[in-house]
Amino acid sequence: MYGDAVRYRSVALGLALVACGTSGPPARTEPTARTETPPPVVRDAAVVVDAAPTPPPGMYADLGAALLAIIPADARVLGFGELHNRVDRAAVRSSLAVFTAALPAFGGKLSDLIVETWIVDPNCGKTAVAATQKMETEVKRPEATKSEIALLADAAKAAKIQPHAMKLSCADYKTLVPKGEVDALAMLTLTTRELKRIAISAVVHRDKDPEHRPWIAVYGGALHNDRFPDPAIAEWSYAAAVDKVTQDHFVEIDLIVPELAVADAMSQKQPWFSLAGAAGDWIQVWKRNERSFVVILPKTK
Repeated sequence: MYGDAVRYRSVALGLALVACGTSGPPARTEPTARTETPPPVVRDAAVVVDAAPTPPPGMYADLGAALLAIIPADARVLGFGELHNRVDRAAVRSSLAVFTAALPAFGGKLSDLIVETWIVDPNCGKTAVAATQKMETEVKRPEATKSEIALLADAAKAAKIQPHAMKLSCADYKTLVPKGEVDALAMLTLTTRELKRIAISAVVHRDKDPEHRPWIAVYGGALHNDRFPDPAIAEWSYAAAVDKVTQDHFVEIDLIVPELAVADAMSQKQPWFSLAGAAGDWIQVWKRNERSFVVILPKTK
């Protein structure tokens, strides 16, 4: 559905999938003096309190609630796609950060999380390092993306979800940057190959265990998860292959940051674009069909 493959459907690179951290004991706080507060207002024997705003009908207060509402009960693999944040676009909260914050709400149903990123293979030497750096520059990825990927991996581990990264061979690095410049088509091909390979492998592996969690998630660009791609770019979507191995239980979910969509020419041509243009404080959902959704995130405050 998205045509500008070279520009913004590129792989969201990360130098580390798993980050470890430590924290000390919580700071000690001293008791404070009690202050008198006025009694609550009572009307008809009911205490009036400030309640959290309720989203309008058809909208959602947070991503976790939206996903639990729209994902079919028999889903097997969830293919999440995003418009990647870039240094030459608005500095807004990323889809990746929103997804990580929502993970506790539905993570108990996930056995595996496959992320469109890779860890540089030290056995491939300077070639791998140089190719990765070149890719990061080409896709204009913000530096914060590395930390966001690490935070997602930490959140997955905390929820007992197995994280996966793509695996590139030494020959793959040479393919990506054959003559000192990034080969965008090779990048898209390698990304599709890896996401498809890992997703299918995870399904086959988990299906051997009758007690497995019901869902496997793949998180990457909004080109690769497309169930109904334009024929010109169909080779860069893993959706058909994964749908086949799950016997028609693959679900496509695009997470759209409205500020990024408004600035993107191809997004402006999509039937859901009016929702992005009118985005406010609530999450909106555009349903393509029973297993394909566009989730418009709230504007960054």
